[in-house]
Amino acid sequence: MREQNCGIASIDFWDRNAKWYELWLEHNRYHGRIIEILNSFVKPGWKILDIGAGSGVLSLPLAEKGCVITALEPSAAMRMLLEKEISRKGVKSIKIDSRSWENIPLNGIKKYDLIIASNSLHLTFYGFMTALKKIFLSDASNVFVVSEKQFIECPICDNFEGYSLFLTDKYLIESSNAYHCFEEAFEHWSFKNQRFPDKEEKDFILSELVYENGHILKKGTAEVCVYRWGKINTIDNFIHENLRRGNNEIRRDSFYSAVY
Repeated sequence: MREQNCGIASIDFWDRNAKWYELWLEHNRYHGRIIEILNSFVKPGWKILDIGAGSGVLSLPLAEKGCVITALEPSAAMRMLLEKEISRKGVKSIKIDSRSWENIPLNGIKKYDLIIASNSLHLTFYGFMTALKKIFLSDASNVFVVSEKQFIECPICDNFEGYSLFLTDKYLIESSNAYHCFEEAFEHWSFKNQRFPDKEEKDFILSELVYENGHILKKGTAEVCVYRWGKINTIDNFIHENLRRGNNEIRRDSFYSAVY
C-alpha cells in the first residue's frame, strides 16, 4: 500500500510530491484497469469533469478518444506535469482549471456527461461522502469514482437520488515505488517523514527494496474500489444497464430509494 502523509490533503503536499508521483506513475499499471472500464462506456464527444486530475492519467486518454475535458487540479506542480503531457501529445480538448472541488459553486457547474473523481474526494476539506454528494447535486449524467479502500469513510450506498449504481469493481493491484538508485529511496523516505533517515533507518529502507526488471522497487499493493453511477430515467433503462454489465444484482426495490 502506498504510504500516506498526514498533510496529504494540502496543495503544498502535492506540489512537493509531484516528483515522486511522476516516478511512481512511470513504473506501474495502477490505472490500466480503470482506463479499460472508462473506455467501456464513455462516448466520443462527452463533456467530462475530472476532479483532481493530477498529471492527466485519466483525462489524456479520454481526450484522445474525442471527449472534451475540464481538468480540475489545484496543485501548481501537478498542473505542470499535466501541461507537459498535453504539449507532448498535442491534445487540444483539455481545459485546466486550478480551483479545488470545494471552490466550485454548484450553480457554476454546467451539465456534464461524466464527472470523474479518482483518489481525490478524501483529500477535500468536505471529506469523502460530502464531496461525493456534491457531485450528484451537480446533475451529471454519469459519475465515476475511484478510491483506495482505506480512504472511504462511509459504506457506499447503492443509490443516490435520481441515480443508480451500475458498476462496482474491487480489486488488489500492485502499487510499488520505483527508484533509480538507493539515494532516491532515502530522499523519498525523507520527504514522507520530513527528516533524514539515520543509519538504522537506512538499513531498514534497504531491506525493503528489491531489484527487479532493471529497477529498484519498494513493493506494495493497493485495494482499489471503482464505482459508476448513471442517471435513471426509466426502470427499463436501469434493468438494461445491469443486464449489460452482468455483474450487479438487479434490485427493483432499491430503484426509487434515496440516501441523502
